[in-house]
Amino acid sequence: FKCEIMTTRPQVSVFGQDNVNNIVGQVKMPRVFQAPIRLDIVQFVHDNIARNRRQAHGVYEKAGMQHSAESWHTGRAVARIPRVNGSGTRRASQAAFGNMCRKGRMFAPLKIWRRWHRKVNLTQKRHALAAAIAATAIPGIVMARGHHIMDLPEIPLVLEKITAEKTKEFIALLKRFGAGEELERCRNSRKVNSSKGKWRNRRYVLRRGPLIIYSDDDQKKLLTAARNIPGVELMNVHRMNLLRLAPGGHIGRLVVWTQNAFKELDKVFLMEKTGYRYARPIMANADLGSIINSDQVQKILRPAKTNAVNHTNQKKNPLKNRTIMKHLNPFMETKEKMEKAAEEEAKQARAKFVKEHRKLKKAGKKWMKGVLEELAEATKPEEKAKFKYEDEEVLSVHEVMSEEEEATGGKEEEKEGKDEGKKEGKKEAKKEAKKEAKKEAKKEAKKEAKKEAKKEAKKEKKKK
Repeated sequence: FKCEIMTTRPQVSVFGQDNVNNIVGQVKMPRVFQAPIRLDIVQFVHDNIARNRRQAHGVYEKAGMQHSAESWHTGRAVARIPRVNGSGTRRASQAAFGNMCRKGRMFAPLKIWRRWHRKVNLTQKRHALAAAIAATAIPGIVMARGHHIMDLPEIPLVLEKITAEKTKEFIALLKRFGAGEELERCRNSRKVNSSKGKWRNRRYVLRRGPLIIYSDDDQKKLLTAARNIPGVELMNVHRMNLLRLAPGGHIGRLVVWTQNAFKELDKVFLMEKTGYRYARPIMANADLGSIINSDQVQKILRPAKTNAVNHTNQKKNPLKNRTIMKHLNPFMETKEKMEKAAEEEAKQARAKFVKEHRKLKKAGKKWMKGVLEELAEATKPEEKAKFKYEDEEVLSVHEVMSEEEEATGGKEEEKEGKDEGKKEGKKEAKKEAKKEAKKEAKKEAKKEAKKEAKKEAKKEKKKK
C-alpha cells in the first residue's frame, strides 16, 4: 500500500501530470486538514441541505370530496360515516369522503404549503465542510467509503496542472496515477434505479468516483474533458459543496486537487469565510488506546478485582431451584416420596390388569377355534371337500413354483378363467329368471285385483 497519511506532515508532494515519479515540488498543508472530523455535524447538515432541492407537490384539494353525501347519524345501527344520497343505484347509501371509503380522499392530503425547505446555521455548514475536507486526507476513511486507492501514490493527491482537453486524455491521466480501478468500479456499478425515480428522469444510478477540485486559474477545457466520465465530478474550490464532498452524508470521498486549488484552501476558509474559526477538537489526541495504556493513567488506576462476588443476595426461583423450595416447604420431600409410591403402585396394578386381560383373550381365542372346528365337521361332505380344495389353492399361491409347474401354470390359469366365465354366466341367467318371475307375479296380482274389483261392483249393483 503506497498511500501515506499527510495530515501529520507539514508538506505535501506535487506531482507532474506526465509521470507518477516526477515530483515537481512541495506545498504547505492547509490548516483545514487539521479540523476535527465531526460525523454528526456532517450528517445533520447534509440531511437538511439535501431537502432544499425538493419541489412542492400535493393532491387536488377537492379530490375525494365531490360527493353528495351526508351522515345518517345514530339510531340506524350503521356507522356514522357520510353516505351517498339517493336510491335505485348501488352507489346510493355507500360511504364517502373517508380515507377508508371507496372513492374517498387520502388521509392527511398533501398540501403545497408544507415546510419543504430547511434553513441551516452558517457556522454549522462551514464546520461540516471543513470536516468533510479533512476526511479526504485519511486513507482509512477513503477506503471505508468504497474507493479503490491501492495504486495511488499519495493521499491527498495534488497535481501540478491538468492540461487535458479530450476525454481520452483525461482518462489516461487518471489511470497513470492509479485511479483506473476506481473508474472501472464506477462504470460497472450502473444499474436501474430501484425506487420510483426510474420514472422521474432518474432511471439509472451509479457509484461516485474521483472528485476533481480545480481553481479559477486552471484550464477551462477541463470541464468538457471530464464531464462525460461515469462517476467523475468537478468542483471549483471557491464554490465547494458538501453534497459532493460527502455524498449521502458519508465522509471520505476520493479527491484529486490541482496545485492552485490546494494553495487557495487557506484563503477560502480564512478570508472568504469572514469571521470563521475552525472547530476545536474534542480530544487533543484521538488515540484513546495510547491514553488508557499510558503510565500516567495506569499508575492512578486501582488494580482489577479478581475475587469480587456480584449479586450475593440474588433471589432464586423456588419453582426451578429444589434447594430453595425445600427450604421454603419442608413437606415437599415427603410429598414427592408419597407421589412416587402411588405411581409405582398404579404401575403394578396396571401390569396385573393387562396380564389377566391377555389371559382371558387367549382363552376366548381357544374357545372360538373349537366352535369353528365343530361347525366344519357338521357341514356336508361335498362342501367340506370343496372348502379343502379352495384352501389348497390359496396355500399353493404362496409356495415357490418349480420350473415344471411354471410351464403348466398358464394352462391352469386358462381353465380357471373358463370356470369363472361359466360361473358368471350362471349368475346372469339366475338374475334374468328372477326378473321374469317377478314380472309374471305382478301380472297375476293385477289380474286378481281386477277380478275382485268386478265382483264387488256386481254385488253393489244387486243391492241397489
